[in-house]
Amino acid sequence: MNKKVYVLAIAAFVVGTVELILGGILDLIATDLHLSLAKAGYLISIFSLVYALSAPILLNMTARFERKKVYMYTLFVFLISNLISAFSANFYMLLAGRALGAATGSLIFVLSLTLAARIVEPQYKGRAVGIITMGGSASLILGVPIGIYVGNLAGWREVFMLIAVLTALVMVAIGIAMDRVQPIPAVSLKKQLTALWNPKMLAIHATTLLVLAGHLTLYAYFTPFLQETLGASATMVTFIYMMFGIAAVAGEESEACYPIVCTLLKRSSLC
Repeated sequence: MNKKVYVLAIAAFVVGTVELILGGILDLIATDLHLSLAKAGYLISIFSLVYALSAPILLNMTARFERKKVYMYTLFVFLISNLISAFSANFYMLLAGRALGAATGSLIFVLSLTLAARIVEPQYKGRAVGIITMGGSASLILGVPIGIYVGNLAGWREVFMLIAVLTALVMVAIGIAMDRVQPIPAVSLKKQLTALWNPKMLAIHATTLLVLAGHLTLYAYFTPFLQETLGASATMVTFIYMMFGIAAVAGEESEACYPIVCTLLKRSSLC
């Protein structure tokens, strides 16, 4: 299998860390910016909303451009979004940084999936997609706990600075390792939405929605809960997040799910 898939998986790891890290450092941000935990929680809500809506729109808008170039430009804007978050003077500047990070992060993750499937031989597509997804899941085990440790040691702004540095390193790796990938004909948003009304696709999405809602509702306020209910120290919080991540990744079945989803998409002429 093409080893370049692992470079794409590292990008997915960085995006996953940005997506999930706020739950671990929410208390630090709330204290520093003089916010209630409830208001600080909007930073998670806006990220989730923008992330969910941006991917199909941006993928469609950029479909006619060479894929490596799109990937590099998106990584650059993603880097800028984390610098905006790191140097935010107030809540609204941080909110803007999070929204920009969500839009670009969603496109990076989807591009990682599609590029991984295109640069490997057909028999390795399922494995390639599984590796990318596991890269995102690995942020639960390593990215978030390291982010919490850095946040408690140096400050929450330094967490976003670290992510910006990692993004820069990914850009260098992608620039060196990846070849140019020509675009394929775009699938219209209307056709994508039509495919979602397939009863089997609806069942898959509903299941995913419920699982992630249950998982991330707790995750968003996990640190304050651990501190107030259990009196957990910063070290203990980091350890618990790591155990949480290990448990989540241990149940990962991404590669097994890919053939099912792809079969359904083929029936809708989207795969």
